[in-house]
Amino acid sequence: MATAVIRRYVALGDSLTEGIGDDRFEQDRIFAGWADRFAVLLNQDAIAAGEDFLYANLAVRSRNSSEILSHQVDEALLLEPDLVTIMAGANDLWRPRKSWELVRAQFTVAVEQLKAAGVTVVLTNCINPVHHWSFRGGALRAKELTKLIEEVAREQNVLVLDVYRSPTLRRLRVWSDDCVHFGPRGHAHVANKAAKLLGLPYRIETPVLEPRLKDGMTLLEHAKWIVTHVTPFVGRRLRGIAAGDGIKPKRPVLSRIHDHPWTIRRSKSSPLVHSPFPTATVLAE
Repeated sequence: MATAVIRRYVALGDSLTEGIGDDRFEQDRIFAGWADRFAVLLNQDAIAAGEDFLYANLAVRSRNSSEILSHQVDEALLLEPDLVTIMAGANDLWRPRKSWELVRAQFTVAVEQLKAAGVTVVLTNCINPVHHWSFRGGALRAKELTKLIEEVAREQNVLVLDVYRSPTLRRLRVWSDDCVHFGPRGHAHVANKAAKLLGLPYRIETPVLEPRLKDGMTLLEHAKWIVTHVTPFVGRRLRGIAAGDGIKPKRPVLSRIHDHPWTIRRSKSSPLVHSPFPTATVLAE
């Protein structure tokens, strides 16, 4: 078991934490995404310790860091959790006027508020958008945002779930068809990284799916991707519409986990909480 059993977990974030891209999402939004899988592993740890476990997920697609670090944090505090994870910032990467100093201040205030309430906080750094060539224009800002988040984490002495440096997430095959959200394998990968970070002895079995034959697209596949996914997104932006407009959190209150669809296994290695911070030279390279 982890050093301390988590009994009340709240996940905050945008579409990545809501679970879009998972194979079940359109049919069953309740059990979809990395945070849901991670909650299942926390639940298993609590069961082994004879404890009850409750879980809420306040993440909503299209939310930017300001919305997550203010409104969602306020809602989370009302639930009195033991653990909060925050994955925020991916929707800020293509907003060049976004002030990183403002984001830093918002991360700092959010973490301070949660810690003052006795909450264990895990920050997630930024995805590195290099799995598809058309996203690589955001790579420098992703590096800047990751550095910012990790500096706040050091200052506040909280853990960081490192998705930025994951070799697995640089492969197109672990992303969904829209190339913007984790696919089932990506969600399982992030959940297992979170479990390892917190020292849990359990892992989610990686789904066996028909894999992409390569981590790239043909011209025809790329054209289809533009028509199916890029064009609707651009259309919404031109009309001032966000995908998350009118969407409510899928798990707005703490509740038990029953009848989840995933297979759990014990970790082959002994659980170990690794240092949450990279060496100082990693981001400078």
